[in-house]
Amino acid sequence: MPRVTAASVRAAVAALGVLVVGLVLRRLIIGSVLGEFNADEASSGLHSLGVIRDGRFPVVINGQAYTAVIDAYLFSPLVAFADGSAKILKWLYVCMWATASAVTYFGARRLSDRRSAAVAAALVWLAPGALLVLSTKAYMGYAIGLAVVSATIWATAVVADQTEATARHSATVGLLAGLAFYIHPMFATVLAPVIAVAAVVHRRDWRRWWLPASLAAIAANLPFLAWNATNGWPSLESQGPPGSYSDRLSGFVTGLLPRALGLRAFDGRWVFAKPLALVLYAAIVLAVVTGCVLLIRAHRRPSRWIVTAGLIGCLPLMALLSQLIYVTDGRYAIIPLPLMAIAIGATATHGIKSWHPQRAMVALAGVVTLWVAITTLPFLDRQHAFDTENPDAWQDRVISRLDELGIDRIAGNYWLVLPIEYRSDRSIRAAIAGNPYVIRFPESQRIVNATSPEQVAFVFPPGEQDPGWFYLSVDSYRREDLAGVVLYVPFAAGE
Repeated sequence: MPRVTAASVRAAVAALGVLVVGLVLRRLIIGSVLGEFNADEASSGLHSLGVIRDGRFPVVINGQAYTAVIDAYLFSPLVAFADGSAKILKWLYVCMWATASAVTYFGARRLSDRRSAAVAAALVWLAPGALLVLSTKAYMGYAIGLAVVSATIWATAVVADQTEATARHSATVGLLAGLAFYIHPMFATVLAPVIAVAAVVHRRDWRRWWLPASLAAIAANLPFLAWNATNGWPSLESQGPPGSYSDRLSGFVTGLLPRALGLRAFDGRWVFAKPLALVLYAAIVLAVVTGCVLLIRAHRRPSRWIVTAGLIGCLPLMALLSQLIYVTDGRYAIIPLPLMAIAIGATATHGIKSWHPQRAMVALAGVVTLWVAITTLPFLDRQHAFDTENPDAWQDRVISRLDELGIDRIAGNYWLVLPIEYRSDRSIRAAIAGNPYVIRFPESQRIVNATSPEQVAFVFPPGEQDPGWFYLSVDSYRREDLAGVVLYVPFAAGE
């Protein structure tokens, strides 16, 4: 039995403290307006329900030509008994984020020392600004992608430092990298330069590096490749929003990263006075650059280049993907997050390597506290995360009203109807009408379309709607304002 030391007790207490702080912050977010359960989250839950209840086994998100639904398979046994609970679904994805932070520790431990790795894991768990909000969203592909990227960094470091690559380790790198690409192609933008380090080291080793790594990467994508081949390669035809390469690159610097680091709010306003915010932004960037230099100088192993290569190559490669032009919610900063955390961890612990463990622990606690105080709390305050309210009150009102009316079919705005279907545990089936016309669940669409129009209600945001979106003439519906949305009830359905 391993001996329990004072140092191990302090480390356990510190880890528990970081865990609790992260849970408390997420509890605040989920209970605030930031925690509103949206259609993309409902889509995640409905995908999971479809696996268990309908025997549906999708390869990618329905209605989308990319993004794996591995999360749906992992969580389906639990979601099936969640009774449509949005909170349970959200906390399942929080658990996946916690897993990603733990994997980050082991990846960072391979590249630096134990203290630096602990700080890196803490920074991923106590994610800054918009990324902390993202960690509470039940979005397929993000938290699990973060975990797989961190695992790939770890595995790549192992192979890069081998004098002679082993087929098993090379295949592991290929499998993880291929899985990350399958989860979402955006993760290739950070892993390509990371894996390039190992590829340079073993560039002439076709048998032990290139062949096993390539075959494993292809194997991880066989479902994706087979689905594309069967359906005419729709992934190659996916069209993104307009915008140039330079638009995306400048957007990352001026919009994505400041929001992700908690320096700009979702609406674009600076959280602090702009001069102070820019100073803090520069300080964080300097900490990342310093960490890269320290990691390069820390030892002579080839893996010392991984973080630097990944961070230098990441943003330019991200800008090649037109879909990543959207920076408002900061979500795509998850791509370089583990490398940034590892670099900052190296900077934070550089001056305390020779300190007494107890003193070093206090210093590291101060670093993490400062991180939260600068990148998280002011951002959450600006976004009203401390104002407790039920963000899903409108969903409760709509479901309750439909139950009163005996209506179990609804159509309308994508962002409104999918949460109703999931929150009702699919006792109410939903169809899309109007814009955006994105059909994620064709079976529900068919069920609603086959229902008598007099038994289908509609829900839209306030304002005038296109009469062509309704199954009956507009004057055949009674308008009911319910907590910020408008429910259209057919007069034939009664009072």
